[in-house]
Amino acid sequence: MKRELKVDIEKFERLYTRNIDVGNRIIYFCPWQSNEEMVADDKAWEVNDWTAQNVIKGLHFLDKRNHKYITIIWLSYGGDWDAGIAIYDIIREIKSPVRIKAYGRIRSMGTVILQACRDRLLSPNCLFMIHYGTAGQEEIHAKDFEMMAKEVVKENTIMEDIYLERIREKHPRYTREKLQEFMKYDKYLTPKEAVELGLADGVIK
Repeated sequence: MKRELKVDIEKFERLYTRNIDVGNRIIYFCPWQSNEEMVADDKAWEVNDWTAQNVIKGLHFLDKRNHKYITIIWLSYGGDWDAGIAIYDIIREIKSPVRIKAYGRIRSMGTVILQACRDRLLSPNCLFMIHYGTAGQEEIHAKDFEMMAKEVVKENTIMEDIYLERIREKHPRYTREKLQEFMKYDKYLTPKEAVELGLADGVIK
């Protein structure tokens, strides 16, 4: 009995330090570290290189075991484009179908990642927000700034393509111009509205 309890505690500790439940094929989107120092940094809870690496490794690990469903439990404000699109691409690449269950909020880059999933589920009170985001940049040469602006335009087009692909599954005649006007400013949706638009599949009951 004591040995069983010790094994359960070890599994529980691994779950909290690695954020992956191997037996149930669940990945929890949050920081992965052996101490709590990074938790004090708000950036640790965003889509960034740190969190993306952990999600990618988790997805690869579970996909190598078998090709059953993988669930990602989501709670994040969003984050970096390049880190987020890496998660998007890996979800599309692996053979295991992936579902995201979003609680509390799924915003910005998180809503882009959501579109890669087989099942896109939102909790009843989940805050869903899409927008073009921001392009923060330190002082750079004017020509470099010009090139960066062109790159942002490309990223915006890719994002529109991702949204439109899923929206048109439900609304085939939905235009790019309509989407651009729709998300001209930060656009907040209820879970039901996100489902009706075609950017989510259902509300968790």
